[in-house]
Amino acid sequence: MEEFKCDVLIIGAGPAGFSAGLYCARANRDIIILEGKELSALAQTEEIQNWPGEIDIKGVDLLAKFRAHVESYSENVRIIKGDVISLMLGMGVNMTSTRTANITSDAVIIATGRGHRKEIIKGEGALLGYGVSYCALCDGPIYKDKVVYLYGNDEEMFEDALALLQMGCIVHIITNVGIEELPHIVYEVKDAGIEIIENTIVIEAVPNSEGIIQKIVTKTAKSETGEAEELQEFDLDCLFILSHISSNSIFKKAGIDIDEKGNIKVDHDQKTNLEGVFAAGDCTGGLFQVVFAAMEGARAGINAAKFLRQIKKD
Repeated sequence: MEEFKCDVLIIGAGPAGFSAGLYCARANRDIIILEGKELSALAQTEEIQNWPGEIDIKGVDLLAKFRAHVESYSENVRIIKGDVISLMLGMGVNMTSTRTANITSDAVIIATGRGHRKEIIKGEGALLGYGVSYCALCDGPIYKDKVVYLYGNDEEMFEDALALLQMGCIVHIITNVGIEELPHIVYEVKDAGIEIIENTIVIEAVPNSEGIIQKIVTKTAKSETGEAEELQEFDLDCLFILSHISSNSIFKKAGIDIDEKGNIKVDHDQKTNLEGVFAAGDCTGGLFQVVFAAMEGARAGINAAKFLRQIKKD
């Protein structure tokens, strides 16, 4: 695990995150922008016709301009890749972890966009830390000689499966696509003796009487014959979910207030209920427009810099 320290950690590399980074960099603060695997909504937008100064521009091109502007402050800004898997916030020093890094920061700005707002698997949020994990490398050693299932379909997931096998776990994989649609590393995984259950979706994680995961319920992802979906149950000690990360589950577990629609609650300064933690952009709800995301990011950046001046007295 790499170790990083910074004044401000910005989680998200979209218009809100880059705007926040710009204002923090101009305040001469040391910043890390954490860029997740999921593309910004702006990068997925074909045309933008309501950004002031640009009559018509592709979303990916506008986002590239935001990035280039922030990267021009190279002495203050680092952009690293990774999805957040755990947070310890609002206790003076903030700790944020990805699969491969631990980041310590004085302030945090959450700008994750809409993303996976709600849990996709029933029960995953309640069992996070109790047999549900988003990080195989972090929690794998706990499950030596125990039955674990990984759920996902990218190359990273298969690499994690091989790592878990080396740690001594009894490893199985569930994927929602067919073998032919998976990365070539799947054949190395099969040769290692790891079971791969294809065309299958995990729909529920079920706890035992002590609130620890006991089994998962799955259904077929597709049926070539048009037959009814087949339900199956698998007993296990841990489910590593590598197909998505529920931001709601992580943020709630960290103590951040979330409204009934799954948005992070903020005040007029973009402050959350936790000291030194701000949020901006689509993750706070409201009007899902680039100009609003950039505005909220700027406000969060300005107020994060102000917060740092107050606590550091420099």
